[in-house]
Amino acid sequence: MRRTAIMVGALAVVAVAGHLSSATAQSLVEVRAADTKYRYVDWNYTWPNAAVVDVFYVGVPGSNEFNLGGGYAFKRGGLVLTPLVYAVFGNEGTQRGVKVAVLAFFAKDGWKLLSFIGHYAPVSGDVRSYQVLDTLDLTRTFGTRWEAGVQAGFFRADGSWSTQVGPLLKVNDRLGAWAVSYRFGDQNEFRAGRVLTF
Repeated sequence: MRRTAIMVGALAVVAVAGHLSSATAQSLVEVRAADTKYRYVDWNYTWPNAAVVDVFYVGVPGSNEFNLGGGYAFKRGGLVLTPLVYAVFGNEGTQRGVKVAVLAFFAKDGWKLLSFIGHYAPVSGDVRSYQVLDTLDLTRTFGTRWEAGVQAGFFRADGSWSTQVGPLLKVNDRLGAWAVSYRFGDQNEFRAGRVLTF
């Protein structure tokens, strides 16, 4: 009986994977780095049915975290909300946990808002629960390729807040976008990033 269940499950996974891989989809790759030794690499894949898989690494001094998750994108007009759930694996302190997050995008009349906010709940290890906003970008388009605005973010753990906010400049091209920002706060930070879509 157990063997039959495994076979049926394997066939179902193959059938679903085969169906999804034959459909038109979109991939997004994002890389960010900062003079504070912050680093971020993300791969995001969205199927035509709006199912999303998202895998990212984020690192700061003393923390290297891998997030593997997915969710579903809900779209209404210029608003896209994507609730996500991640399994989280940290390199330090035998960190294991779950992260729930929301990715939000809104565009209207040349204004764009992009935001990722999440809550981490530990399952094991030394890393306690935290909340993160990384980042909230509000921009206004000008010309055919440029966006200017403000970028904000925060990290909250053990009741302590670390916040940053500052100017943001983006330039769009046929492959995606480049972005640079300088954020002021508990730690001033120059950040640069590249997004590729295909």
